[in-house]
Amino acid sequence: MALRFAAQLVVSFFSLNLVLFSSLSRSDSSQFCDAGIAYGSPTCGTSFSSTTKILIKGGTVVNAHQQELADVYIENGIIVAVQRNLKVGEDVTVLDATGKFVMPGGIDPHTHLAMEFMGTETIDDFFSGQAAALAGGTTMHIDFVIPINGNLVAGFESYEKKSEKSCMDYGFHMAITKWDEDVSRDMEIMVKEKGMNSFKFFMAYKGSLMINDELLLEGFKRCKSLGALAMVHAENGDAVFEGQKRMIDLGITGPEGHALSRPSVEYNR
Repeated sequence: MALRFAAQLVVSFFSLNLVLFSSLSRSDSSQFCDAGIAYGSPTCGTSFSSTTKILIKGGTVVNAHQQELADVYIENGIIVAVQRNLKVGEDVTVLDATGKFVMPGGIDPHTHLAMEFMGTETIDDFFSGQAAALAGGTTMHIDFVIPINGNLVAGFESYEKKSEKSCMDYGFHMAITKWDEDVSRDMEIMVKEKGMNSFKFFMAYKGSLMINDELLLEGFKRCKSLGALAMVHAENGDAVFEGQKRMIDLGITGPEGHALSRPSVEYNR
């Protein structure tokens, strides 16, 4: 059984620093130390060995189809054994999980860290957002790359730089905000060279991310040819835009205006 760890197992109710710092490199963990949020971890100011060996012992291991009392042994971020009463050599960090659950960490497939949007930027970046996620048991996320003026490669490079401060596993989706031959070519680069296999099409946010039906169809065809997944933010962008103007005219500019600006939907039974 070999699964990517990087904190992909979380011991429920377990001290955060034992999970978090055991899975980070020295450079990653130093960000917590420098920020003064090391949660009393003894790792601040110490060095890590080149080989990381962790034994999570005595917990109830929970997965998709069963739970069992077992030990979990990890070497260099890879789970190599899950069974009872594991015997391991020396130089192993042992985490006592007796009376606790050991389970896969959550994966959040829809995040917007350090996203610039309509004159503002999301408050959490790739460090603060990920640190908060780890504290709650989410150990991987997939963030949306926004192209720069429609340019996919420039957008990807920008997000690579933003993610340099990451402290956990992540992946990328990518939004498509315009259509031409360059975009079509760059989609292939993203899939075949950058490991990205899904693209997002926004049918809302007029004047910013919204695309028309022609672009949507071209994007769908290109996704099919590349074997990529097409994702859609499915709203009527023009109707939403009218609703937004109505909210502003009424002086409703708080968060509640977001829902109120959308067309009401009635279901016939």
